[in-house]
Amino acid sequence: MYTNEQKPVTTASLIEELSDDELASCVGGTGYINPGGQEVPGNSGTLKAAGLKNNPNMYLDPNGSARFTSDRNAKEALAEVDVHAILQGIADLPITTRKYNNQDQTIRHIGPIAKDFATTFNVGGSDRLINVVDANGVVLAAIQALYQKLQAQDSQINSLNLQISEIKQQLLLNSQ
Repeated sequence: MYTNEQKPVTTASLIEELSDDELASCVGGTGYINPGGQEVPGNSGTLKAAGLKNNPNMYLDPNGSARFTSDRNAKEALAEVDVHAILQGIADLPITTRKYNNQDQTIRHIGPIAKDFATTFNVGGSDRLINVVDANGVVLAAIQALYQKLQAQDSQINSLNLQISEIKQQLLLNSQ
């Protein structure tokens, strides 16, 4: 936590300062979707949040940050990703701003709709939720595709600059 002067303020735990709504938002806003009926102790009672309790692939540190298992040994059926197809999927993916039905009119969010995300990328276990692991993976794949495009463009620019230099040299020789 920081004061207005941006100096650290000592606090026992950030979680103690958060409401249940804020705590649920810290872990991807999953606090209101509860198909499994799981319960997690919250600051003012119990959060019912699927995936937050007894999930062997997610850990919450003492300050509320979610950490997901990503060890290669914990995975199987690995397959390469076409990063350029992912980038095109992002380009075609509708991105909207909106509010949730149960939120104040002043609160806005931006992003894709889960059904569109699931249809575009064919990942995750539901077309009603976007798993943060999948969202991060899509973003990283798109960054790789953009980097590859940038490298190819840089190479092409260097080649064209060399050709221009050679043409200038030839013109200079011809004008003498």
